[in-house]
Parts: sequence; structure tokens; C-alpha cells
Amino acid sequence: MLAWSPLLIQKIEIHALGFVLRKLQLNRHRDAEVAAHGHDYAQLILYLTGEGVQTVNSRRRRAHAGDLFVIPARTPHGFSTVGHSRPLCLVLDYELEGHGRVRATHRTLSPATLNELHALLSRVPRKGRLTLTDYAAILAVVARLLGQAPAAPAPTVTLFERLSDRVRVPAPLGQIARELGYHPDHLSRKLKRESGLGLRTLRDRVRLETAEVALRSAATVADAATRCGFEDPNYFARWFRRQTGQTPSAWRG
Repeated sequence: MLAWSPLLIQKIEIHALGFVLRKLQLNRHRDAEVAAHGHDYAQLILYLTGEGVQTVNSRRRRAHAGDLFVIPARTPHGFSTVGHSRPLCLVLDYELEGHGRVRATHRTLSPATLNELHALLSRVPRKGRLTLTDYAAILAVVARLLGQAPAAPAPTVTLFERLSDRVRVPAPLGQIARELGYHPDHLSRKLKRESGLGLRTLRDRVRLETAEVALRSAATVADAATRCGFEDPNYFARWFRRQTGQTPSAWRG
């Protein structure tokens, strides 16, 4: 049985910042002691809450919330509790790209940085398949840990903005939802809370904007339908009439 309880595990492989990121994990220590052991990869361990004694290469150091340890590959390291404390630790498995070497280091993060990391971690899904947008949250966590990111948070892209771009490409709504990591009904409810529009309504609005542009420039209604992702011009005409009250030909004038 593991000596810790994993609360978040995301197995990843991201090449960025000169690193190959392998896994992001939150561990709640369960046993009073973890025997010295090593890995074929480097580890970064950040104490988020609680306290204990972290051992690296036989050197023991008292660890509290905010203490960050960088442990090179194949370096013996272990842990023991202090009193009844069961720390919560963020653990990152990684490798350096090229021929870089990881050095064993320890530093203590400021309370402001630690609070920022808690906020960034709340954006990382606890389970399930990652989407491309989740990778930005993971990289933000890593960048702050490595001191390579400014304190100001990155601009947030809203769900409405993400979907407005995505629904321009013809695809079933269920497929779009799955690509973003949602069930279609859940995604539609979330979008409606944010923007007042359901998923199908948003797609129709974006398609209508595209259709109006296409009808102004295309030689025929059939050509406009194709540009908007409609394979059947007759279906396009019926859909357009439901949206506007006019046929495409009448709208073109």
C-alpha cells in the first residue's frame, strides 16, 4: 500500500521551459515515515500544508507549508512526520531536456506565491483526460514553481470565446463537448450561465454570421452553404429561413 494518498494525479508529457513534464500529483501523507528511495527522474516536492522532516541525501530538514525541494534523479530521499501532522504535498516528476543536470536545492516560497499556487492548482482537473486548455493551467503551476512567470495571472479565455471559435468548424455538438472535457448537457448549462446562450443557440448564431458573409460573396446559394459547412443546400435553405424568416435567395435580394 502506498505511504501517501494521491488526491490529484495527471500523467502528462509536456515539453516546455526546457523541461519534460511527466506527472503532476497531490499527495496526502498517510504513514508516519517514508523510507529513503530514488527515481529515474527528477522530482520537485512542495509542502502545501502541514509539516514534517524531509530527507535528501541523508540530510534532514524540517519542512513546513511553502518549503520547496528539488531532488535530482536517483537521489535518495524520504520523509517522517512531526507529531500528528499529515502534510499535503505537490509533487512534480520531470526531466531536463538536452544535457542539463538538476541540482538538489531547497527554498521557501513567500505566502503570496503559495496562495497563487493554490489558486492555479484549483484550475487543474483532478481526474479525467486533459484538454489542450488544461495544459495552460499546468504550465502556469510549473512556471511559478520554477520562478519563471510574473506574478500577474495570464488573461483568462472565457468558455464563450473558446466555443465561438470552435463551433465555426463543422462538427457534432457532442464531439465538441467531449474535446473540451464536458458532457454536452453540462457544457450547454455552463455556457448558458456564463453568456445566456445554450450551446446549440451559440452555434446557430455563429453559423448565421458566417452564412450572411458567405451569401454576400458566394456566386450561388449552394456555394454559400458549402462555405458554412452544410452539405445539403436544401437543408441550409430551411435552416436559414428558421433563423431569419427569409430564404437565402430572398435575403440576398
